[in-house]
Amino acid sequence: MNVIWDLGECSSAEVTAVFTRKRPLAPTTIRTVLANLRKKGYLEPVPSIERGFRLRATVDRESVARRTLKALVSSLFGGSPRQAIAYLLKHEEISDSDRAEIRQMLDLHPQGKHP
Repeated sequence: MNVIWDLGECSSAEVTAVFTRKRPLAPTTIRTVLANLRKKGYLEPVPSIERGFRLRATVDRESVARRTLKALVSSLFGGSPRQAIAYLLKHEEISDSDRAEIRQMLDLHPQGKHP
């Protein structure tokens, strides 16, 4: 999905060309994933005068990130954002500049309100 979000409206050949530069996968594998994303409703075909059709994301990155993170926190950390953050602080390398930015976000975030 990241490749499609970055490209915008695109063909499966364009997705394959970009993706195979990052990770060596067979074009048939990428087309299978694209077909599955279409079945799930994440992509839709766009009529085109080209030989094939073009694809467009039906969901934006932000909504997928929000849902995925919420499900991850729920399933792995009992719904506790505090436990998820504690895990990241303990097990991930976080630079000093990232820590400072996180502190600033916490200081500016209103209590009990979601942006």
